[in-house]
Amino acid sequence: MMLEIRYGDDSLVIDVDSRFEQALQDKIPFTTTLNVWKEEVYFETPVDFDISGLKDYIRVESGKLYYWPPGKGFCIFYGFSQPYSPVYSIGSYVGVLDRLRTIEDGVKATVQAHKPAEVYSGIISKLESMDFKVSTPLYEGERVVEAVGLIEGRRISIRLYIEDYGIHLEGEPFFPHDYNPSTLRLVGELAALLSGEKYVRLDLNENHWVTITGYIKDLSDLEEAIKELGKAYCRITRKSTKRRIRPL
Repeated sequence: MMLEIRYGDDSLVIDVDSRFEQALQDKIPFTTTLNVWKEEVYFETPVDFDISGLKDYIRVESGKLYYWPPGKGFCIFYGFSQPYSPVYSIGSYVGVLDRLRTIEDGVKATVQAHKPAEVYSGIISKLESMDFKVSTPLYEGERVVEAVGLIEGRRISIRLYIEDYGIHLEGEPFFPHDYNPSTLRLVGELAALLSGEKYVRLDLNENHWVTITGYIKDLSDLEEAIKELGKAYCRITRKSTKRRIRPL
């Protein structure tokens, strides 16, 4: 089941495995505090999950949701930092990971059931037909569409802004932009990699991180554009790894 974590004018959406749905329904909504530790956002819950039979992990994957028994905590990892002690995989984060970097430690939040915004039902159906999980979190008080799926075995997350004149796509950012000569050379190389694409290009997000963005006029081009963005992301992360620059 999908849960929305609301804090101020923003929110996050997580998808908890169906086997835990009954335990959650008896507890939501509830209030909590968002905590930041290394590259992890976690919060305590009133939910005492039965973890018998589940595998514990000391190595985790970015974008997955884990349960930490000592604090009945839900944990979302967004970088390469690892848990303090073993955790249990219970679901996934349905959104672009860079949102997690903006959360301040100690922020109060409400956890409640999430129902994707009906106004975006058409684009949601299209994305779900492509095997993407879809959510509509709040971003500065407005609902946006965020989708997560696998392309070439990699986690691909995309934020979509639906405007009257078309749809803007924004992928997971790679690294902060600066004017160091080595960064400028790398940005030039990466931009050249995408110079022949139909829909997407190398760009900056609003926080001045290097990312991939794209534009389509209507839903008829959505599937092709997302596949193009996903494959471009895979090409860039492979090149960035060779250059020892780690994507977000």
